Amino acid sequence: MPHASPQPYEAPPEHLAALQAVLEHEIPMCAQMGIRVAGQSAGGLAMTLPLELNRNHQQTAFAGSLNALCTIAGWGTVYLLLRRLESEGTIVIRRSSIKYHRPVTNSAIVARCMPVDLLAEQHFAEMFREKEQAKLDLTVEIQGDDRAAVWFTGSYVASR
Repeated sequence: MPHASPQPYEAPPEHLAALQAVLEHEIPMCAQMGIRVAGQSAGGLAMTLPLELNRNHQQTAFAGSLNALCTIAGWGTVYLLLRRLESEGTIVIRRSSIKYHRPVTNSAIVARCMPVDLLAEQHFAEMFREKEQAKLDLTVEIQGDDRAAVWFTGSYVASR
């Protein structure tokens, strides 16, 4: 399927606040790890995580924390897409893959879920409306210094 350019979309502050509240109350580990919604723009959803709470014995980011942050960034992207479609549903991750290219030492770690392209969003909306279930494949990246340190892909399913 050819890819269309992502739509220029910025989630309203109330949707971002609702996402943060859901993460803190429904997924307690997010609050314990210090995961925060940083914002959403045409560049995708950004989530942050403090290194101090998520470091390993080498004073770099713990791989499990990076995986969790990427997983949550993708989950949050689906959550915001459902809000944008004025729908609600249960979101689960079906499959994921992660590659760690280099250690992450940033004091504030940022994971950015790449924007959903227009065709994928339209297909997701159509399937969710017609079948009450839809799948979305997403990519999340964590930058380290000036280049990608972590690359994550995940397949998410939303259902009513």
